[in-house]
Amino acid sequence: MPAAIDSATRADIVYYSALGYSQQETSDAVGVSRNTVRKYRETAREAVERADDPRRTLAEIILDEYDWDRSNGPVLSFGDHPM
Repeated sequence: MPAAIDSATRADIVYYSALGYSQQETSDAVGVSRNTVRKYRETAREAVERADDPRRTLAEIILDEYDWDRSNGPVLSFGDHPM
């Protein structure tokens, strides 16, 4: 079973995956097993697929701002303009 990881490492996995890294390349870059990469890629993909705003959800995950205990995570805002 893949090990539990902190949210920053999970964000790194999704970031490298979004850049097109393979499971092995992501595993090497982040320092976790390929099984862990596969598990968290799948978890992130499911979160993005069920989101009302997939782009925002993906951005929240990569920025380590996504609330994994809520289905859509927090709303990010930049200055006076909500995302």
